[in-house]
Amino acid sequence: MGDRASISFKKDNWESVTFFSHWDGKSLFKAAKKYVVELKAERDPRGGMPLDRLDPPTVMLDFIRWYFNEEMGIGMRVEGNYYLGVDHNDGDNSDNGHKVIKL
Repeated sequence: MGDRASISFKKDNWESVTFFSHWDGKSLFKAAKKYVVELKAERDPRGGMPLDRLDPPTVMLDFIRWYFNEEMGIGMRVEGNYYLGVDHNDGDNSDNGHKVIKL
């Protein structure tokens, strides 16, 4: 049994790859929204870095870093549960669906 879910980040017509979780369920959605609030509070949108501009591919990579370090406290290898897909159809999110987190 799983609690499958997936997320992606989107800005205008630019969308990141999809991050899938087999067991995190709706807590993944809540964490992604929390991350975006923190990110926007910290970054200067006038800055020149991709993260400042909220470029979806860079946001996804930074979210994964944040999620494993801040939310999950995982300091070990990722053996299962998580994987990436090209889009929301590239994996299993059958329990809770897919959420596009708008930037």
